[in-house]
Amino acid sequence: MRVVIVGLGGVGAMAAWRLALEGHDVIGVEQFAVNHDQGSSYGDSRIVRRVYADPLYTALMQDAYALWDELNAHAPDAPFFARAGGVFCGPGEHPQVIAAARSLEGSGVAFEVWDAAQCARRFPAFRLRPEEIALYEPSMGYARASRAVMTAVSLASAQGADIRANTRVLGLETRPQGLRVRLARNEASAPKANAAPPSETLDADSVLIAAGAWNGPLLASLGVSIPLTVTRQPYVHLRPLRDVFRVGAFPVWIDAAANTYGFPQLGDVPGVKIGLHDFGPATTPETVDRDVQEADRDTIRRCAAARFPDLSREVVYEKVCLYANTPDEDFVMDAVPNLPGAFVVSACSGHGFKFTPLLGQIAARLVTGQPVPYDLSRFRLARFAEAGLL
Repeated sequence: MRVVIVGLGGVGAMAAWRLALEGHDVIGVEQFAVNHDQGSSYGDSRIVRRVYADPLYTALMQDAYALWDELNAHAPDAPFFARAGGVFCGPGEHPQVIAAARSLEGSGVAFEVWDAAQCARRFPAFRLRPEEIALYEPSMGYARASRAVMTAVSLASAQGADIRANTRVLGLETRPQGLRVRLARNEASAPKANAAPPSETLDADSVLIAAGAWNGPLLASLGVSIPLTVTRQPYVHLRPLRDVFRVGAFPVWIDAAANTYGFPQLGDVPGVKIGLHDFGPATTPETVDRDVQEADRDTIRRCAAARFPDLSREVVYEKVCLYANTPDEDFVMDAVPNLPGAFVVSACSGHGFKFTPLLGQIAARLVTGQPVPYDLSRFRLARFAEAGLL
């Protein structure tokens, strides 16, 4: 089959890899450069975990881990996925902490429950308050987001996929058999002379829309309304005062009450990363303020001061990324209404990157008409209309 993939972030890159591996004719279209920093799939690190308050996501991650291992095996000299161990912490009576423990137990995932003293013995740089506990999941770890995307795209290309960066989708329409996609090269990247014209039309059997924060506008242009809210999400790296944040001595972590998260010191980017998971102000990819503000830094500094006394206030790296959020924080995986052969997959709401190898595999099955061994009913587009959200 010929499949056009719109967007080569986490989901699109992984889908291109799986489809090309199966021998399909894959054309991957990305409006920016591969591994651009304008959306949600760029950067040094993402948490990979099975500790979830929602048992559905805990169960799905079982298969995602195997695919992370498969992809990681293609980069033995620079692995980008590691089980470093991690904690999900908060007050012992916090609803998410209780639900996460039940989800892990019900799914048969190995974990330990630590009090403040136990946590301090294992990770001396990590502080819990007396009323707090930590769910320690040994298989919790991190993925290097940019490396993962670039590896998947490289593998797809090596299998024959046609990767078209700096190319925009102008339109998508049905034809007697299949779909037609109209494309245009970005002006800044268009060839100057003796090359293909800046726009073209592709015919395809199927199309996968995996455009992240741009899914909403693209679907709207096809007459499909979807309540995706794009939000601005800053994170910073603080300089450590002591060498106690390296991998093995410090965990990947999530603070359920403060809704913050972070990583050990990974080395490629200076400092120790802390991010805010609370949804930021609504924005668009075109109008978002991409500069980290002093208020953003101060919020993270306060979090660090309460939890990590061995971190300084000095910011050594900072970035703003985007979340694309659904009202229920569930993903979107469905056929596009009234456009046979078109599908949309959105790993959204700020917790999707860890699932991207699995979602790429699911997307590959959807667009090629293969059975999907998962119940995708929670991820239907129709749920928004049924809940009165459109």
